[in-house]
Amino acid sequence: MNPAPQILSISTERLHPSDFSISVYGQLESDSDDLVDTIQTEGVLVPLVVTPREMGEGWEVISGNRRLACARRIGLREVPCEIRLFEGVEQKNRAILDYNRQRRKKFSQLMREADVLEDFERPAAIVRRDANLRQNQLSPIDRRNSDNRHNRTDETIARSIGIGGKDLYRQARSIWRTAQQGDIRASSGVALLDLGEKTIHAAYKDLRRRDRFTSGFRPTPYDVWSFKHDRAFGIPHPGSIPPGIIANALHYFTESASLVVDPMAGGGTTIDICLAMGRRCLAYDLDPIRADIKSHDIRNGFPDETRDCDLIFVDPPYHTMLAHQYAADGVALTPLSEWVEFLNSFVRMAYTTLRPGGHLALLMANQTEKDLPAGHGYLDHAFFGYQAFLAAGFLPQRRISCPMAGAYLPQHVQRARQDGRMLGQVRDLLVGRKPLTELG
Repeated sequence: MNPAPQILSISTERLHPSDFSISVYGQLESDSDDLVDTIQTEGVLVPLVVTPREMGEGWEVISGNRRLACARRIGLREVPCEIRLFEGVEQKNRAILDYNRQRRKKFSQLMREADVLEDFERPAAIVRRDANLRQNQLSPIDRRNSDNRHNRTDETIARSIGIGGKDLYRQARSIWRTAQQGDIRASSGVALLDLGEKTIHAAYKDLRRRDRFTSGFRPTPYDVWSFKHDRAFGIPHPGSIPPGIIANALHYFTESASLVVDPMAGGGTTIDICLAMGRRCLAYDLDPIRADIKSHDIRNGFPDETRDCDLIFVDPPYHTMLAHQYAADGVALTPLSEWVEFLNSFVRMAYTTLRPGGHLALLMANQTEKDLPAGHGYLDHAFFGYQAFLAAGFLPQRRISCPMAGAYLPQHVQRARQDGRMLGQVRDLLVGRKPLTELG
């Protein structure tokens, strides 16, 4: 018969959260008002589990960090604690994982659990591997009769953290390890998984699609580029564009190792496509959300390091379209006359920055229905761009139709039919070339 656990009332000042627990699950705060209310009216009903600290005085909390945070929040001086002793650090840390087995966890917390469990399982995995090698040397009949069946490490850990079978676990680990190596897109996938906005399989498919512009890329031979969004490139950002538009622009208007500049880089799709297609890229934004995008307001001119670049690709704010989703001090909320002046100024600066023979690719969509000047049914931003091209000295090369396919939900389409309205899908990529020699 196991002895009854020892329960003591211990001062909250002598209780310390486990460093191991924090490394796996993060710092817990007293963020549960319901738990605070329960402790305030009924006390701590379930004792904390603690063990003597290895270094220094006091006790290390094995289970109950949230209860401790709530107790401190309401000013309790003592809480009931169950004393447990462990034979070594691994046994103690395994107990912490076990006590947290039923809690609801984020993807990143599950993966940090898996990191620890893989370290724990490594010696057993070596034993299993050797046993399996010996079993493979048996005859088929003896192998069938053998009871020496051994689980795989990935199967064992997948069951332990409740993530499904070994295949889904392998996908999760691939995402996690790629993110740990500093990959920005994988890190974005982890963030979306933590928020519950993406499945493991979907995030893994994003990783697998990254070579679509590296090997077997087939450029479209037409001047209509109807591409869908692909979350394998760039990270979520207002006004993100299909990567196929950028990939085809790079194919037709740059060479390998060309320098591409994106002064309004948003979610960084241009960076990712350039990396896939062997182009160099410098990216900037007024409010950058990636470490590889530099903070810069293009209204102050292009940075010196961009001089003599081969291609400037830009998807600017289309006057007031999506204005509420961009930085408040950007150009999207300015009056139309100021926005047109910004566009002209930008194109002139791009002309100066490009090398002779370099290209400016300007992606422009029509503005329809909302925030239009009085009497206007739409604003043709591509027309404003074309005028700016000619005024700056660019030689027009192509106007490529890039319709915004899939921009509307079925209910939007049905409502438009009922109201007799047309939904805007017109978007064009204007490409101009800086002359090799200045025109006289």
